[in-house]
Amino acid sequence: MMFYDYYADVPEDTLRAFVSSRQLGRLVTAGTDGRPHIGLYPFLFLGDRIEMHLHRNDEQLADLATNRQCAFEVDEVLGSIPSHWIHETNAMFATAYHQVVTFDCEATVSDDPEVLAAQQQRLMEFYQPDGGHTRVTTEHAMYRGPFREIRALTLTVRGRKVKWKLAQNRTREQRTALITKLRERGRPADTAAADALQWTLDHEAAKQA
Repeated sequence: MMFYDYYADVPEDTLRAFVSSRQLGRLVTAGTDGRPHIGLYPFLFLGDRIEMHLHRNDEQLADLATNRQCAFEVDEVLGSIPSHWIHETNAMFATAYHQVVTFDCEATVSDDPEVLAAQQQRLMEFYQPDGGHTRVTTEHAMYRGPFREIRALTLTVRGRKVKWKLAQNRTREQRTALITKLRERGRPADTAAADALQWTLDHEAAKQA
């Protein structure tokens, strides 16, 4: 994937809010044979680190035992547009809009029950803020069995790449026309795509104010 500065021009607070709003993220690890493995997991984003848990027999844990370097990716796919929305005859103008943040990470794995309990409770507070469960601690017998089956994974963030492909390479007039066409077409993701393109216009206007 190619990265350009204009696709990465996103304020820090906006990026953090985007990452925190994702329900699942992709963990990418590499086996000893160089083959990549990808898993989709609930996670907790804490700025300088990302937390999740894996089953003790997960192939990605085996990867991390020999290579702690990994990547974690979150995204939103906003759909595609036909070429003729931009150019009457040139098929090369067909494109797809999306938002992607990829973190370069170093992983730490723990089977310590206290670490697992604390991490699981943080995840529950994030995903289930309304409660409805017994607090996760090592004191409760119903949690001790599951603790033996999972491992706490902490990803320390070492770097980050951002690509919000939202027609930033088009003029304001072209983007305004695209926003109108997206709202008129009305596919399931078109409203979100139109809002995202509008965000680029508002962001540029705010910087010039």
